[in-house]
Amino acid sequence: MNRIIRFLQSESFVFLTLVCVLTGQIIHTMYLFDSVRPINLAFQWNGENVTAVNWVHAAFFALAIEAAILMFILNGKSMPSKLYALGSFATNILYYAPWERSIPDMVTTILVSAMLAGSIWFFSDLFAEKVSNIEEGAATTRLLASTAGPIVNGGENGNAARQGFKTTLPDGRAS
Repeated sequence: MNRIIRFLQSESFVFLTLVCVLTGQIIHTMYLFDSVRPINLAFQWNGENVTAVNWVHAAFFALAIEAAILMFILNGKSMPSKLYALGSFATNILYYAPWERSIPDMVTTILVSAMLAGSIWFFSDLFAEKVSNIEEGAATTRLLASTAGPIVNGGENGNAARQGFKTTLPDGRAS
């Protein structure tokens, strides 16, 4: 049970959740990109209108945006991820078009839009915090290792003599 709890608190789980949230946003971004595309990439094939190229193009656009935001998050740039979350809220509002719905549906679409954008914001912050804590821990470990000096004699029960480490006994003798 402790293993499960540690995993749920880990940066790995936060990262996976963030990727899921960003993946949910991809479809909305694809749809909006496809709806404002100035050039129609569709073509006729055996009398059928093939629009797959439009959707592939929109998917690349959406994936590029999501990947860019993920790179900002992974590199500790919180301001772009927060701006993106606000942009995601606007994207979701345009995607769901709450002004075309009944009041209960309008409230639902605004709530869903806010929840998805808020998840991006908060998981971005949480992941950045966890990565920062890991980096600080690694820096502390490196600092402690560099100032401790090399181990000269292993010893029992974790007692190790370090090169250059001397103590003074209460009667003034050096050890």
